[in-house]
Order: sequence, then structure tokens, then C-alpha cells
Amino acid sequence: MSPQSTTSTTLMNWHFPVSGGELDWRRAAACAQLPERSIFTRSRSEAEPVLRACNQCPIRRECVTVVDPEHTWFDGVSGGRLWRNGREVPSAGSSRGTARKDRA
Repeated sequence: MSPQSTTSTTLMNWHFPVSGGELDWRRAAACAQLPERSIFTRSRSEAEPVLRACNQCPIRRECVTVVDPEHTWFDGVSGGRLWRNGREVPSAGSSRGTARKDRA
């Protein structure tokens, strides 16, 4: 397998790493059992199940703190919000143009 195809396969099959007890908090995430394609999507329609799960998630604040979407150019759902290239995607009908810092 070429290095390029290995990289693509690795990215497509990426899972949260777990080492010791350090990252065990993620097991409590409401999205832990949802398909990764729904978590790491750029599409609001694909993200809806994850966004609904975030509403009841006990680790919502930890998620957005650890992922740090604004500084990692994150694509997907974190902290109850959909992100594209590190910017919050406003929900349909939302009039705000920027992410609010007080949410999470």
C-alpha cells in the first residue's frame, strides 16, 4: 500500500485514541455510539442526530475545550455546534454571523 492510501485509510478509520484513564471522559459523550461520519461532517443535515445528542451531553464543555475548533480548523460537531474550518456554522434561520463564546 502506498503512503498516500495508508494516510487516507487512517483518516477514514480514525477513532478517538484511549490511553490509560486520560481520555475516558469521552466514553460519557452522548455521541459516543453515533456514526463518525455524522460527527465529522460539514453538512447540517448529517449532523442533526449529533447536535440533538449534544443537548443532553454531560461533557459538552469538555468536548469544545479539548477539540478547540477555532484553533484547529475543525470540521464537524463539537460542544453542540457544527464547525467548518474552525468557524461555527450558523443554524438555519440564525441571524448571527459569528460564534458566541458563552455557549457550550
